[in-house]
Amino acid sequence: MHPVFHTCTPRPEVLAGALKEEIFAARLKAVMDGSAESVYQDPVRFFENTYPTAGLRLLLTEALGRLTGLQPANNPVLRLETAFGGGKTHNLIALYHAARGSVLPAGLIDPFVAPALMPAPDQVQVTGVVGSDLSPADGLYHPQDDLRTYTLWGELAYRLAGPEGYELARESDHTRAASGAGLLEELVGERPTLIMLDEIARYLRAAQAMPTATGKSDLAEQTVAFLMSLLEFAAGKAQVVVVLTLAGAGDAFAGESEHLRAQLAEAHKVSARQEQVITPTGETEIAAIVRHRLFASIDPQAAQEAAHAYAAAYGQWHAQNVALPSRALSAEYAQALAAAYPFHPELLNALTLRVATIPNFQKTRGALRLLALVVRRLWEERPADAWLIAPYHVDLQMTQIVEDLTSRLERPAFKQVIEADVVSPKGGAPGHAHQIDGPWTAAGKPRYARRVATAVLLHSLVQGTVSGIDPADLLLATLAPGDEPLLVHKAAERLYDKGWFFEWDGLRYRFKPEPSINKIINDEMDMVGRTRAKDELDARIRKVWKSGVFRVIPFPQEAAEVDDDADLPKLAILHYDAATVTAAEPAPPEMARKLAGRSGTLEGFRRYPNHVLFLVADGDRVDEMVATAQRYLAINRITGDAQRMGEFTEEQRKKLKKMGEAAELEVRVAITRAYRHLYFPRADAPQRDANLAHELLPAQDQGDVPEDQSVVVLRALRQQQKALTGNEPPLAAAYVKSRAWDTNQAQMTTEDLRKAFARRLSLPILFDLNQLKKTIQNGVAAQVWVYYDARSEIGYDHESPAPAIQIGDAAHLYLPAEAARLGLPIKGKAETLPPPEVELRCEFCGQPRSQCVCGADVTLHEIEQHAPLHGEGVPQQAIQQLLDRCHDQGVTRLASLRIRCQGQGADGAQNVRTLGLIVPQLGKGEFRIEQTFAAEFGEGQYLTHNLILNWKLYQRFKQVADPLAQEAVKFTATTTLVAVFAAGLDVRGDQFRTLHEVLTTVGLGPIRIDAKASD
Repeated sequence: MHPVFHTCTPRPEVLAGALKEEIFAARLKAVMDGSAESVYQDPVRFFENTYPTAGLRLLLTEALGRLTGLQPANNPVLRLETAFGGGKTHNLIALYHAARGSVLPAGLIDPFVAPALMPAPDQVQVTGVVGSDLSPADGLYHPQDDLRTYTLWGELAYRLAGPEGYELARESDHTRAASGAGLLEELVGERPTLIMLDEIARYLRAAQAMPTATGKSDLAEQTVAFLMSLLEFAAGKAQVVVVLTLAGAGDAFAGESEHLRAQLAEAHKVSARQEQVITPTGETEIAAIVRHRLFASIDPQAAQEAAHAYAAAYGQWHAQNVALPSRALSAEYAQALAAAYPFHPELLNALTLRVATIPNFQKTRGALRLLALVVRRLWEERPADAWLIAPYHVDLQMTQIVEDLTSRLERPAFKQVIEADVVSPKGGAPGHAHQIDGPWTAAGKPRYARRVATAVLLHSLVQGTVSGIDPADLLLATLAPGDEPLLVHKAAERLYDKGWFFEWDGLRYRFKPEPSINKIINDEMDMVGRTRAKDELDARIRKVWKSGVFRVIPFPQEAAEVDDDADLPKLAILHYDAATVTAAEPAPPEMARKLAGRSGTLEGFRRYPNHVLFLVADGDRVDEMVATAQRYLAINRITGDAQRMGEFTEEQRKKLKKMGEAAELEVRVAITRAYRHLYFPRADAPQRDANLAHELLPAQDQGDVPEDQSVVVLRALRQQQKALTGNEPPLAAAYVKSRAWDTNQAQMTTEDLRKAFARRLSLPILFDLNQLKKTIQNGVAAQVWVYYDARSEIGYDHESPAPAIQIGDAAHLYLPAEAARLGLPIKGKAETLPPPEVELRCEFCGQPRSQCVCGADVTLHEIEQHAPLHGEGVPQQAIQQLLDRCHDQGVTRLASLRIRCQGQGADGAQNVRTLGLIVPQLGKGEFRIEQTFAAEFGEGQYLTHNLILNWKLYQRFKQVADPLAQEAVKFTATTTLVAVFAAGLDVRGDQFRTLHEVLTTVGLGPIRIDAKASD
């Protein structure tokens, strides 16, 4: 299958744009007077450009057979009847040339009529009258003879016999009294005569208002009387033929009075005695006429190939459950595809069956005029998808085409429809279809929205219930082989969502010149204004990025607004009016560079530059973001006004409500699509950019926008290996030391090491403190450093039990050599046995060893191996004791923990409350609370309880107990948190580190921890 440019050749006048308006309007009088365009005046050109329809062949055979006497039984009266523009006048001109015996090249007339029926030149007297040229009041002036004719019989007498003939009819012409058969006998006699009466109905309409000289009748009645005489005269002559054209009553006489209808009915009744009704152009012949008139050659093989390809595509789509009209799957439609080639049948159907019902379009004539413009434009543009000339190839950017479909059809209001929803013919702002097509064309796909809009428009010009096109026919009108039906549906849906005049009633798509809800919303957007929209945006932006992972700083203007510390990383969102960038020019804006390098009111150098990131809006997206906010506010204004909502239909109210719900999310999406430029610190980024690297965040659709956009930023940092979260492998200690420690530095606190991650650009941003603890632990094991706890005054090296790492100023890291130089005590190397005079107690029964009831065969090593696992003191001390005992006994997994705290007064109440709060942070396990407390409230009021509850039940009790504990005058409590771990709790794992972190940071007083090792 090839594009039509390679298989068809338009006529030169079509490509040159030389088909002037008047060429399409055939006028019989101009041809008879010798003043018509050559395409009508020259018999040879006329027949070369005329398609021999069945109606035309029948007309010529009937008329010429009787005129020549070769077929005397043929009907004397022939009536051409069809809609305005359906080929009646064209057929009369063909008969005029043939009846005059025009000399034609051999073979040219053969497709139209048997050559034997062609009369010799001047053998037949030929005349005709065009009703629209007559004027009952002013007459038709003939300057060559300086006379006027006022009636049908007066004009006919003049046409048949010149001034002398008119003299025979002058009196009856002036009195408007019909002449009879006697006049016709004098004018015609026995000579073969063809009398053609074109557009007689129009004349009858005007004649109705003209009274006769006696005042007892009007010219319309007299004209009908003359017609009766004329038809009877023709029936009585062997070689006289009368051909008249009449339009159907439903077309031409819809507004006529019943009196005129009766007159026409009488004329029909008289002529029906010996007449034949001929339809000049059948509905199935319009394609052939158009093809013949507009194209010099068409490759028939290409027509068959295209028909086969389209039919195969329709069959494939049907198998995929695409809802096409049933006719598209028939063999007849495949034949229609070939017969209409290079046009798509749906284009011709739209013009000749839908648009042609508008009186001013003039059916075949109108289709020819419009399609000539379409073909010319198509050959100029040569689009790649022109396998057939389809409805969507009607280029609504072409002013002349738009004029033909709007002003000419008395549909001027549809100009605004085209400019708003399809495409602006003047090259102004792109229509909504163009906007919808943007992403598709960028992806190399067809302009589906423009296809849909153009096809729907052609079907919408007709008014009333038949206006519009159903989805199945729309698919047929817009799809070509290789296309995606789903995208046609999406294009229609998006036009319905965005279009100002596009409507869907559940059955048909249509354009209506009255503004739709979208247009009303657009007008309301102007009332909202940009200032209010930006206020709304500012409030929304503050909610889209939430502090948590980052400390979010919306719209900073000065360096002092972005704190310079090692706490949470700072995510600064620059205001879209203060700074923007584009994907084409992504260098960080001046404001970002300034805030990245300076801090404080005095704008000194920033100490922690690795903790400052920036989000900047895309300058190409700001207007869209503001417009989306305007639209959201506009919809809310409408839906919030009960009086205005009452003016809409129920369907419109539902749509407005749905649009309001969607607009809420659309604002959020627009914000995230605008704020796509992330700038983060990196050592290898250019210094001129303040060491800020750029990352374009992925565009997000409505279904992909998370509640907190901070997670999108974090995800981008992880992809750039700039984030150290719990999901990344821990950094090697040697790597961290090489970047965080200064040259020749011998020691560093763990707090300073944490801050180094906020200061050093070559390090990732630290989001999980456990990662740092793992690295410190790794450094101890790898002999990179020695961990020293200043509070317990004990150090840990690679041979010591694993320490419970703390991040703070009391925890130090020493190079091994420095630790040795300072003589730091190391766990496992500095311990000694108790003095010999102090008798050890049994760890099982608690008695002095001399009084032990556990058995004399229990050795000290065995006691150490089976001693209870516990720790006691402040949380850090208790946990470290527990870890030390686990190390000494080779325990790596715990089956359960009992964490007990006691307290009195306010501290006791706080301990009760705090221990109950930490459970959700401890990870996977089975938890229960064992508790006893006593509270006194004065005046003899008190409360005591003793409970054992699982966590779920305790939560409910806690809501009552915590406030009472805070209000008590006297309070004592003992609370034990029991945690059971079915799979065991790894003392070196993340869950234990989290438990350690929680217990040491929530503010608990002294605790006791008892543990049971896993089997």
